[in-house]
Amino acid sequence: MAAIYQTAYPRIKADITKEELGDIYTPAAAEQQFASRHCKRASASFPGLLILLKTTQRLGRFVPLGDIPRVIIQHIKTECRSRATLKDLEAYYASGAKDRHVKLIRRHLEIKPYDATTTSERAKVWALEAAMTKEALPDIVNVTLEYLVKERYELPAFSVLERICQAARAEVNTRYYDQLGGFLEPESRQCIIDILKSSTGINGFGWSTLKNEPKRPTPRNINAYIQYLEWLTSLQTLLPTDLGLPPVKHQQFINEAKAMDYAELMKLKQNKRFAMVIVLIRHQYAQTLDNAADIFIKMLLKLDRAGQKLLEKYLADHQKKTDHLISVLSGTVKVYLDKPDSVAAFDPVLGNNSEHLLQMCEQYMAYAGNNYLPFMVQLYKKQRSALFRTIEILNLASATEDKDLLNAFQFILKHKKRRTEFLPIIQIDPNDSSSRNEINIRWIRESWWKLVTGKSTKSAQVTQVNKTCFELCVFERIAEELSTGDLFIPYSETFDDYREQMIGWDEYEAQLPSYCEEVGLIAGDIEFTRTLKKAMETSCQNADGRFPDDELVRIENGNLIIGKPKPDQPSPEIEEIGALLRDRLEKINLLDVIINVEKWLNLNHHFGPLSGFESRISDPVLRFVLTVFCYGTNIGPTETVRSVQGVSRKQVAWLNLKRTTEARIDKAIARINNEYKKYRLIECWGSGNSVSADGKLWDLYEDNLLSEYHIRYGSYGGIAYYHVSDTYIALFSRFIPCGVYEAIYILDGLLNDESDFNPDTVHGDTQAQSTPVFGLAYLLGIKLMPRIRNIKDLSFYKPDRNMVLKHIQSLFNEPIKWDLIEKHYADMMRTAMSVKAGKITASTILRRFGTKNRKNKLYFAFRELGRVVRTMFLLEYITDIDLRRTIQAATCKSEEFNEFARWLFFANGGKIAANLKHEQSKIVKYNHLLANFAILYNVNAMTEVFNQLKSEGHNITREHMAAFSPYHTEHLGRLGSFELDLTKQVRPMTFELLID
Repeated sequence: MAAIYQTAYPRIKADITKEELGDIYTPAAAEQQFASRHCKRASASFPGLLILLKTTQRLGRFVPLGDIPRVIIQHIKTECRSRATLKDLEAYYASGAKDRHVKLIRRHLEIKPYDATTTSERAKVWALEAAMTKEALPDIVNVTLEYLVKERYELPAFSVLERICQAARAEVNTRYYDQLGGFLEPESRQCIIDILKSSTGINGFGWSTLKNEPKRPTPRNINAYIQYLEWLTSLQTLLPTDLGLPPVKHQQFINEAKAMDYAELMKLKQNKRFAMVIVLIRHQYAQTLDNAADIFIKMLLKLDRAGQKLLEKYLADHQKKTDHLISVLSGTVKVYLDKPDSVAAFDPVLGNNSEHLLQMCEQYMAYAGNNYLPFMVQLYKKQRSALFRTIEILNLASATEDKDLLNAFQFILKHKKRRTEFLPIIQIDPNDSSSRNEINIRWIRESWWKLVTGKSTKSAQVTQVNKTCFELCVFERIAEELSTGDLFIPYSETFDDYREQMIGWDEYEAQLPSYCEEVGLIAGDIEFTRTLKKAMETSCQNADGRFPDDELVRIENGNLIIGKPKPDQPSPEIEEIGALLRDRLEKINLLDVIINVEKWLNLNHHFGPLSGFESRISDPVLRFVLTVFCYGTNIGPTETVRSVQGVSRKQVAWLNLKRTTEARIDKAIARINNEYKKYRLIECWGSGNSVSADGKLWDLYEDNLLSEYHIRYGSYGGIAYYHVSDTYIALFSRFIPCGVYEAIYILDGLLNDESDFNPDTVHGDTQAQSTPVFGLAYLLGIKLMPRIRNIKDLSFYKPDRNMVLKHIQSLFNEPIKWDLIEKHYADMMRTAMSVKAGKITASTILRRFGTKNRKNKLYFAFRELGRVVRTMFLLEYITDIDLRRTIQAATCKSEEFNEFARWLFFANGGKIAANLKHEQSKIVKYNHLLANFAILYNVNAMTEVFNQLKSEGHNITREHMAAFSPYHTEHLGRLGSFELDLTKQVRPMTFELLID
């Protein structure tokens, strides 16, 4: 079911302002003349006709007099100077004159009446067309409304339109179910029937197994998961390449399937049941490929870290041997210098241990230069089987013309079972000059070269490779190129070929001028490069001129040093107002906070049935309030039932299992943010045009793939990554694994935000200094302004080699390669336009532009563009103390929000108990939702308190209010036994602030 307020269906607002009355419901002179031509001014028909006319203009339909607010009736009566009473108007609405006037108004407004037969059939056609690509009922209603308005039809009652759209969606979904079922060959159909014979299916693989997610990558778990992937692969081969579903429908069917248990699935009609299994197989196959790739990469990283630790231990344990070797070498050199012609003179130094000493020297030299790769080779043998099984099943493909790595993998796969230390790589006789190598190994790095080939230089001829070392070298390079996108996995999601998600070149050419105008860029490669270079030159000159004026910035011994300004001390007035504020904030528990906000906004309507066809539940508000409290605080369903009287565990957990997705929580968060934006108080804190991005470690149990040890935080867990507005409210959140480069997600929050804030500036921590991130942000029209630490380690680039500056010349290094930016302008713009259009995420692109990506020329172009943009930002940063303060304040708001969200997530030691990846992400979203509930409630309460203090004569200014944040917790109760009262009345929201 769709709530009318969720659609664009026109309706009369309950709280109409004077401005709206004047703009919308005031009859114009021509309209009054129209009314006077058909009835007398002194009669009740005159205001009645005008009321009919103005409400129909607004609503597109005729409504009964009882549905029209009295304030509108009185306003129209006043404007036309009518003395007609309400009884007179009721009599007019019941008369034949009103029916005649309806026809006149239709002719005047040029609208056609809605016919229950003809128009209804056309509306069904429009609804069916909309339902082909849209799933949400409000979206289908809105499209059908657009057609009715465009064709100048009078709108039917909302219930009529809703029934038409519901029927259309049911019909379209049934077609898709039949289409998916029709794809199945007899063998495939029988396979699915076997899966559904029981919840666990044949051989332990069934409906429940389809929803498996990987656990912590231990050898036993990895082998079990590879078996699962092999099973999914066998099912995948039974399905068509393209399921023929629009993305929205595909995601909707996936959400439904994941929410069903075995009993619910078996109640469905056969074709829908088969359709649910098919989409879940395809989805889980893609997810499992991604997870298998993650496992493979993590296994290699684990080998890498273990190798480094073993090297450290080896160096520590062999320090005495090293000292001995050095002393022997020192003695040998001395003897050689004293008696170079006498070989016997070395006997006292070398003695009878010469061969052993030589062996020790060679062993030591193998690890020289912190070379830990030999230790990785030792550890690799235990993981060899799992690594081979994983890569074999991933079916890797190359995103470039370079196939050398894939050929090398096929080579080691071909010889996998050979029991030999070395593998020949030459096809014919090594003494024959016409012989050539079976594979190209020139891609092997210097660190691996000697281990793999036994040769010291790459110029030497190589006829064989060390089998074990070469296998590990190939696997390490595969992991690297999967991360950078040079290799991809067909049918996966994260690791698929990102080039296929780009907009076409024809679309690029057509949309480039409008896109450049939208984001403020210059269209055309030459013009873009020339304009950017000129802007950089101007930036350098301006910075050079302003540099001496900043007393906190100086250059010493070639190093840039930025001092910290003295912190502002709070004034006595602010401390006094703060005490009054804390004293007057009403004590309230978290459950009542949720109830208050829910009564204001009715957010439970965002959490309807996933299928759209289930019967309504009798207690949607109760379930929604309990779900937000349960998962937002991490208290869990069992403890929630103990704390809240009169509810069951099933009521608490049901909404999360059956009606909640991350996308729905995001919509609820956006709705809260839109209401928050209406408060005048937040203007004291910021403009809403900027956000700060920061991550916070959340503890997880180790038995899942997302949990990983994070060096910076010193613990196991995942990272909750938030984008917090300069007005203190969090706009977007995402849960990401530890170990990834957080900066690649910094742009996603701005591009995915559905609220009315629309910020264009993002602040971040030190990790956001990556040049590709700066480059992509610039092309997306986003200003990236991160906090800078260790600025002396960052490079400033010249716009021109011949540039000479008076004060800051020593800061600059090499010049910008403008030809690289100009040459790849089209590729970079196409990438940015694809991101803006939602074809691909910014994080997907930036993940491909890691520091190890040396094949992709686009990486170098984005890096060069990023050097330009980052240099201009750094020049502004070192010469503008206000900018530095703004960035520092913004990042502090992020850190404060992290602490506020963590304070709310108080139960179970703050550790997320769920082990399913999508459930962990939902819990982080629930906590974000609860935090925004509390922030909205607090800003409303603070507005009321400030208004009270102002009315009592306290001297409060905007500068005073700017010193406070909505992260107050003293008045919020987290613990205790809560009484759930959904019937109590709540005060309306107070948006206006009495303080100028």
